[in-house]
Amino acid sequence: MGAWVYPLYVVDLVAMILLSYVLGDLVDKLDKKTKISGAFIGGVMLAAVTSLPELFTAISSIFLVNEPTYVVGDLLGSIIFDLVCLACETAIFVKHFHEAKIQNWHIINGIACLAMYGFAAYAFFAPKEAQVMLGDINLMSIFIFVLYILTIVFQPKEAESEEKEEVKWSVSKIVVWFIISSILLIGSSIALTYLTKGIQQRIPALSGSVAGALLLGIGTSIPEIVSTAQLFHKKNYDAGYGNMIGSCTFDFAIFALSDFLTWHQYNGDIVTERGIYILDADSQQFELYGLIVCALTILFLLLKNKTKLFQKKGFSYTATFLFAASTLALYILIFAI
Repeated sequence: MGAWVYPLYVVDLVAMILLSYVLGDLVDKLDKKTKISGAFIGGVMLAAVTSLPELFTAISSIFLVNEPTYVVGDLLGSIIFDLVCLACETAIFVKHFHEAKIQNWHIINGIACLAMYGFAAYAFFAPKEAQVMLGDINLMSIFIFVLYILTIVFQPKEAESEEKEEVKWSVSKIVVWFIISSILLIGSSIALTYLTKGIQQRIPALSGSVAGALLLGIGTSIPEIVSTAQLFHKKNYDAGYGNMIGSCTFDFAIFALSDFLTWHQYNGDIVTERGIYILDADSQQFELYGLIVCALTILFLLLKNKTKLFQKKGFSYTATFLFAASTLALYILIFAI
């Protein structure tokens, strides 16, 4: 690929930003138009759509550009990047956060995400003889996938009774535009994989995991970031938190699915006996620091929902900025070490 790969990459990112903005607005409209829980709309519907880039870049990495190592960097990079951006966006839109109602379900979903980090850590760091393999599929992949299904099953579906702003659009119109925007987002995400491969070919110093984390991980996280910012701007913190945390658990499910898809295909070559679970030094840091950031997110939500401290505006500002600063510092530390 020639030098044109760089401007095309930027154009593709801009398209993803615009589509994500539209999706965030459509989800807010759907939340106000229906009795469906904002946590469910954000944590399942929007999270699934905004995580489609990770899904299709994972499939593209495995089957189209033959770079399964992108999957590790892309997904681990996306998960920690999403959590850090969640903290930073909360700080940016902190003005009304002290009065925001956020469902306790997000704490449970955060704990599920932490457990998925634990399963992945075992698959990464446990010795080969301690691994349980079903063919070439790591048992930890199955645990992660089952846990994600459980979060979907037990996710609250009904919204609490509250007064909602009137929306002129019909539900059918919202759904049609939601589907169209989702399809366009899928196309742009597949293009991102090819463009990332082209950039890595022009910059040989980029390892597969770093290219996955920087060029794919950040790029495929754009839908979550922009749509969450749109929801926070509309003071819909519940759907925003559902979107970000739900996207992280969905990414782990994609991670497990990637292990299923690579069964036999790359065994003994790039991926080895552990399936998709291979780590270089960079990916190790995405795993370890991501686990810490996830724990900090759960602690932050526990303080918000289980204490009255956030009713004080001053404490809300201080705690939110400390949360954002600490997670951002951990993220920067990954690339500094």
